[in-house]
This record gives sequence, structure tokens and C-alpha cells, in this order.
Amino acid sequence: FFQIPLHPEDAPRFAFSVPTINREAPMKRYHWKVLPQGLKSSPFICQQYVASLLSPVRAKRKDAIILHYMDDLLVCAPNDSILQHTLDLVV
Repeated sequence: FFQIPLHPEDAPRFAFSVPTINREAPMKRYHWKVLPQGLKSSPFICQQYVASLLSPVRAKRKDAIILHYMDDLLVCAPNDSILQHTLDLVV
């Protein structure tokens, strides 16, 4: 999805950048052509929408950990029953 490097003058208008390993070089700035879900917009909008859906689940299941990055979710819990209940709420 990292398609088009931006001109440095245009980079501040876009919200997406990729840092190099250990900051060995300046970050490259990109914009999305199409998000994985087909949303033609900033990845920030997609992340905010998913975060708003996960917020009530996080409040209800404080004993589970829900990590959200782009379109991936990682759900962790101390045992299988809590994990299954959290997954039922998420999915």
C-alpha cells in the first residue's frame, strides 16, 4: 500500500510516514492509494473508527488486552474463557 513518495513540500499535508530502522535515515512520507478495507481516505480516519468500536469492549473487559494497529487486532487474556468472551464482543 505504500505507493507514492511525496514531494517534501507536500508531505506536511499527509498523515502517513515510515521511519527507518533505528532512525538511520529521514522518514519517508507517503499517502494511501486505497486502504485495505477500500476506504479512500486517510488511515487516521480508519483507525479512529475502529478505535471507537473497540472502546466499549476495552471498558467492559479490563482484564483483556486489545492491541489495534491499522487493520490488525491482537487480543490477549489470562485464560481461555476470558479470551473467548472478549473475542465474542470484538467480533
